[in-house]
Amino acid sequence: MSRRVAIIGYGCLKIGKYGSEVSENELSIRAIKLALEDAGISKEDVNGLVTTPNYLLTLGLQLSVVSEYLRISPRVAAEIACGGIAGGLALKHAMNEIALGHADIVVCYGSVKESIRFKNIALVEPGMGIEIYDPTTQPYAVAGVIWAYACSGRRYMYEYGATEEHFAAACVRNRNNARHNPWAAFTTPITIEDVLKSPILCSPLKLLDCSAARDGAAAVVLASEKKARKITDTPIYIVGVGEHHDNSSFIPTDRCDKPITSFVAAREAAQRALKMAKVSVDDIDVAELYAPFSPQELMLPEDIGWFKKGEMVKAIMDGSTEIGGKIPINTDGGLLSRGHPAMVTPIYETISIVRQLRGESGKVQVDGAEIGLIHCEGGMLNNCIVFIFRRGD
Repeated sequence: MSRRVAIIGYGCLKIGKYGSEVSENELSIRAIKLALEDAGISKEDVNGLVTTPNYLLTLGLQLSVVSEYLRISPRVAAEIACGGIAGGLALKHAMNEIALGHADIVVCYGSVKESIRFKNIALVEPGMGIEIYDPTTQPYAVAGVIWAYACSGRRYMYEYGATEEHFAAACVRNRNNARHNPWAAFTTPITIEDVLKSPILCSPLKLLDCSAARDGAAAVVLASEKKARKITDTPIYIVGVGEHHDNSSFIPTDRCDKPITSFVAAREAAQRALKMAKVSVDDIDVAELYAPFSPQELMLPEDIGWFKKGEMVKAIMDGSTEIGGKIPINTDGGLLSRGHPAMVTPIYETISIVRQLRGESGKVQVDGAEIGLIHCEGGMLNNCIVFIFRRGD
């Protein structure tokens, strides 16, 4: 049994710093309430909950806490973990539960308080350590992920003639879009010069080339086609899903000729999603890409197929990825300016596309947007899931 699935509502909080006075569960509940209100349904209509880990509550008990607070007993419930891609996998799981007939209405949600977590290096290291890489990285005292993305960016500069100005242009585009996003963390206008003058963190990456750890919570309501048609006049259908998990991206463990400026997982996942949706990459009207550092803002549009390798060097400067361009990308500010509450980021991306397809994006609205794409990653671009959404009637 397989049923079409649509998103019928969304809710999210402004990305920022919420401090210790409010818990992750409280943030989740606020987002869920907003999503139910947007969908025009009550909590009693919900028969499924799917969430992502929120770091500090890692036992999976948040599902029980949220269910108790909402006073519901869902037929299905799950917590999905896989690094930054978790929100995307949670969305897929929620979709599948409905498609298989296990539930009719499922809320997919997540919350995280990264601004607190990243203050304590003892909390960062266990989450950031990737043990298979340790023999390669530990002799050089490298930790986290920024070094790997920096190496990727430097190699892209060597192979395709990109400069730090090209990377900075992606930051400026995102910031210009974020100024019109009510839940974006960073909205102060910036210039290419501002990016270039920001502190160097790991060359060629500077402070403004990097996404910042912030707190956030977001939720979307999914429903079967039958339910969706009864509830809303603007269902947003999930028409394509593609997933791929490459064994390695930045430090090849199987061979030494694997590139670090082109990512197998992104290419494969995008191709599968497009095939399932029965559309071409040129049919996509608007996209949200999971690019935690500015160089990947140039690489990912090439891997997904809008541009050939190296063409984004020109495209990022000529407006091709801006509103009115060939393919508007990250119209909500992306990870660099909207903010990046890690595992919840894919849900924020989903909300941005839903708003575009519902015509609710205001000054960054893409005229006539009917088909949207989101790309989510985990690890270091080696885990990927891509969704294609289409406006219903």
